[in-house]
Parts: sequence; C-alpha cells; structure tokens
Amino acid sequence: MNSAKEQRDYSDDKIALEHVISDIVSKANNELKAIKLSSTLNSIVKLESSLTNHPPKDSNIPISITEDETKKIENQQTDDKQDSQQQHISTLHSTTQNLKSRVSPYAVTDTLAAFVLRSVALDPQNKFDVDMEFEPNEVNRLINTCVEKIVQTNSPQMETVKMQVYFDTHFPAQADFLQKEKMSRTQACSVVLKEITDIKTKSVSIYESLYRKVASYVLIKSHVGNPTDIRIIREGTAALESVFPQSELSTFIPLTRVEKEEQLNGLTQLVTGIRLFNKQLGKGGESIDNLPELCASELQDLTTTVGQLTTETETFIQVYSGAIDYLTKFPEEQFEEVSLPNIKSALAFRRQLLMYLDALQDQMIRSRSTLLTLSNKFDSSVQELKTICRAKTAVAVDQVYPHFLLLSSLWINWLDELFLLSFRRGLIDVLEFHSKSFEALIPEKLKVASSSFLKDVEPVNLSEQEIIAAASELMVAVTSINRGVDIIHPGNITNYFNIPVEYGGFCPVTLLFRDGLVVPGNKNIGLLRYKDSVFCFAGIREAKEFAKTPEKFIEGVVIKAKFNPDLVQLLHLYQYFPTVDALEKARSFTRQKLLGKLPMVSEVGTQVDTHIVDGYIDPKYKWNEWELRRSALLLVNLKNKRTHGAQTDLSHFKRDITQTSTESSTSVPRRVNFHRGLRNDGKNVKFKVVDLTLNL
Repeated sequence: MNSAKEQRDYSDDKIALEHVISDIVSKANNELKAIKLSSTLNSIVKLESSLTNHPPKDSNIPISITEDETKKIENQQTDDKQDSQQQHISTLHSTTQNLKSRVSPYAVTDTLAAFVLRSVALDPQNKFDVDMEFEPNEVNRLINTCVEKIVQTNSPQMETVKMQVYFDTHFPAQADFLQKEKMSRTQACSVVLKEITDIKTKSVSIYESLYRKVASYVLIKSHVGNPTDIRIIREGTAALESVFPQSELSTFIPLTRVEKEEQLNGLTQLVTGIRLFNKQLGKGGESIDNLPELCASELQDLTTTVGQLTTETETFIQVYSGAIDYLTKFPEEQFEEVSLPNIKSALAFRRQLLMYLDALQDQMIRSRSTLLTLSNKFDSSVQELKTICRAKTAVAVDQVYPHFLLLSSLWINWLDELFLLSFRRGLIDVLEFHSKSFEALIPEKLKVASSSFLKDVEPVNLSEQEIIAAASELMVAVTSINRGVDIIHPGNITNYFNIPVEYGGFCPVTLLFRDGLVVPGNKNIGLLRYKDSVFCFAGIREAKEFAKTPEKFIEGVVIKAKFNPDLVQLLHLYQYFPTVDALEKARSFTRQKLLGKLPMVSEVGTQVDTHIVDGYIDPKYKWNEWELRRSALLLVNLKNKRTHGAQTDLSHFKRDITQTSTESSTSVPRRVNFHRGLRNDGKNVKFKVVDLTLNL
C-alpha cells in the first residue's frame, strides 16, 4: 500500500519543498528495499540450490537440467568427497542464513534526496523550468525522476553522489557524534543519580542502601569494567571506602542537588584513578579492558585498511586514465562492454574516494600522535605515584589525589579516541561499500594496449627553480594573449603549494574539451590568476586556451556540473550551487533556491531606531512665551545700562595666568621631641624622650 506521503495532493498553488523531499525519501526507500531484498534472496536461493542440487522454489531453472547435473556429480564423487561436500554445505548454509538476517536496504536520507532533487531540477535534459511555478504533474514527474536516479544500480555517478553526501555530512561532524556519545554515557546513570539526589532524610537505616547506590553510580559513570560483575563491584566499593567512607553520608545528604552531583563526579574520578593504579601494581583490575592496547590495535588496523584502499584506488585511477587516453587517441578501436562515459564517471568516483582516504589518513596521523601523548602522560603519572607511595604506610591526600584525577581523565580520553576510531571505521566501511557497488571493468586486452599510457596519479612536485623557469615560459605565452591574467610561482608568492586553487585543483580546460574528464592540474608549470581566483592546468596548451576566453570556461564548468551532479562536490562548486541545508529549508521552487551565483539569503528580523539622532536636552530651554518675552525685555534693558569695571591695569593680566602653589624647598618632616619626666611629681617616673615627629 502506498503511504500517506505518496498520496499527497499537489494541487496547491505553493508547493513546500520539504514535502517533495519527504516523498522522494519515502518512495526511494521502498524501491530500494524491494530491489535489494529481491536481489539478495535470489542470490541466496541460487546458492542453496547449487549446494543441495535441487532447483529452488519459484525459480526459472529447468528441472531436467538440474537432474542431469545431479547425475554427473553423483557419478564423479567418492565417499570422501561427499563427506567433505556435506561439511562445506553445512557451513555455507549457516552463511546464507546469516545473510538472510542481515538484509537491510540502503537508507535514503533527506540530505541525499535534496541533493538529487537539485541536480534533477537543474539538469537541462529533464526540461524543468525552475523560474516558473511547478504544476502538480510536474512535481510528480520530478519526484519520479529523482526516485529513478536514486535507485539506479551499477551507476558510478550515483554512487559518487551517495558517497559524497554521506561523507560530507558525517566526517565534519565527528565532534557532534562524540558529544552525543558522552551524553548517552551520562544518561546511562541518570536514574541512579536521581535516586541518590532525591534522598533527604538522615535516617541511619537508609545509609547502607544509599551507599550501595553511590558505589553503583561510580562504577556506571566510570565505564571501567562491567558494573554488574561481582569482582568489579567489590573492587570499586573498596576503592570508594578509601576516599568516601559510609560515615560521610551524614554530611553528604544535606547538600544540594548540584553539590551532590559534583561530589559524585569527583568520587568517580578518584575511584577510577585508584582502580587504574592498582591494575598497574598488579593488585586488581583483571576485568578492566586494556584501552591503550585496543586503541593501538584499532588504529593499526584502520591505517592498514586505508593504505590498502589508497593503493587500490590509485591503481584504478591509473588504469582508467590510461584506458581513456588510449580510446581517445584510437577511437576506431572497439572493445565489448566498454563505455567511455561510464569509465569517466568511475574515474571521478575514484578521484573523490582518494580525497576522502587522504583526509582519513590525516586523521589517523593525528590520532597516533594523541594516543602517544596519552600513553606518555599515563606512564609518567603512574611512575610518580609509585615513587610517592613506595615504602610509605600513609600518604598525604594532596600528593596522590591529583594523580588519580589525571589517570581518570586520561582514561576518558582513551574512551573518546576509541569511539572516534570506531566512528572512522564506519566511514571506511561505507566508502568501501560504495566502491564495490558498481563495476567499470576494463578488458584485459585494453589494459595491455593502454599500458604505455599509464601515468602518475598526480604530478610529482619539482624544485622551486624548475617551477620558476617553467612559469616564466608560461608567463611569456599567456601575457601576450590576455593582460588581465597573472602567473603565480614560488618566486612571487610564499607557501606556493598550499594556495587554494579553483575546482579542487583539476584542469577546467580538459574537463570541457574531453567531455567531463577530471585531470589534476600540474603546479610545476605555475598557476594562473584571474579576477582573484587561482586556476591550475594540465599543461601549457590548456593554460593558453583558458587565457583566451576565461569567462567561457568558467561558465562551461558550471554547465557541465548541471549534467554531472557528481562534479559539484568534486570541483568545489559551492558558490554556484546552494548547500543541501538550504535546499532542505527551502519553501518553494525558485532559482534562488536551486541555482546560482545569486547570494543565499535568510530571514532575519530588523528594527529601525525611533530616534536616529542622539537626543539632547537643554536644561535652560524655555517653551513658555511669557518667559521668552521676559528674557527679551531684560536683554533690551541692557542697552540703557552702563557697566563698571573693578579691574586695574595690572590685575587684568591674571586672566591669562595659571596660578599653582610653589615651594622653595623640599617638604621634610620637622623633628619634635618631648622630654617626659622632667618635672618631679613624686610618682617616681623615669625620664624618657618621646618622638613626636609626624611622617608627612
């Protein structure tokens, strides 16, 4: 049955884009589920039928053929071979049952649907006019076209789009996924935390149950070992009693909720540090996982996998590039099952995959450095603790507690790194899945014929002097064609090899002249700058062609990307196409939403100030006309008055003089002494000099 989304009526004048995206997701998921389930089950049925020598139910294999094959096999097999085959059959039967339980279709997300929607609407071949309001039948045609694109099988172009959407929405969001993982760890002990913080009574009868809950919270929060293991519980409780005995509950219960949570978290760190230290001493911790070893093993495994995929991808790129060059030079050569556009799309897929693998390789290098730092800090802290605790029955708290807290913090960092490594393992599995989702086979005859056309995946960087010499030659050739074009080389700019280049460093001229072929530019001949944009070209001839009509090639690349949606992400054409997030939030079909150099806008609130000019209040301002009349009369009266000055010829000069206090000497304190006891009053007072000097 069709869902409600599939039966939505598009007769309204304004069509919400999110509704269209939702319908595309629903229909595509249903189609993929049916396709993948059918293909997987058919493969399983054929495998089982070949093992049991019986035709599958509802299959198209004739019974007679199966019986003939069965007789041949029975005549050829011996008893030993039959036993071996039965064992092999039982093994493969379990494998097929496992396959049946793991049949799961590829999930189509809103992000993928929005990306495909954009590419379909902008593709001129589909004849959608994005400047006009879509009719209901046009919307239905758009949805069906998008679904057909998504459910395509053995399509390098579509697999490239799916891989790009998945990787670009997950790889940059590793920190977000890690934060969600930390939140899930916190929520795992939220119930126990609430039970602890809700207790308000100081009854001695609840102390034992409350202490057990505190111990349980500490074990769950630490994520060190299985909190349900009796050995872990005893070990954790013993560590907790050493820093927080049960008698301390009387001071713990009156605390506020926030103070209780802070103290519990502090206890968790201390207990974790103590347990980890005891494990290093060999006094417990047998059931604690060796996280450093797990992280190192996982990192080594990932590094090996990425290295193998990188080598395999580079080999594919060389083979595809050589085959394309050979077929372009000898178009009269004909090879069966060879499609030049399909090979070009497969080459674009491998180029994109290689970029993603390089990004993951950089992540592996940083992870290796992080794990090494964590290991050094952990070993150093353990060694310091051993030195402090050696030959001592009692140790000051302020000496060991900081080290316990540090051990706990390092352990949490190892947990985070292990999660990130597992997350990247998932990314690698998805990349490997997409790389095996299509076939672009090159016949062995074509491989042999194109072996002389094999080249490096990317040009090897030359020395700066060689690049400057080649760039000088290019400058002479290009300047005479177009003076608005500059040549960049290591002689006139620093950090030459790290300059951001348009189109991801691929040659735009080759892309247009060879119908969508992606070839990396050669920085050894210099870079070309046009209107504050830097371009790289495969050779000097391509650079000359670009210098003749730069705008033609810039516009041509955008048009080519409309026909090939996999090039949008590969060539970094973000400024010409809207982001997927903008498409998901769009409310209608407009050119601003679907295409272009037009700036992306968003709805924001603005407020105009009531008073543009700053206010000024005159305290002497008079608005009463009678007050104004009175002031006017006073001013008129001054004309009939005579003034009398009291200044002399010398005193009027003081108006230009600034008077300051002056001193003729330094103000030093004046010593004053008082002689006490000079007068004999009969009280037997001893004579004494009293200093009365004031310290000014």
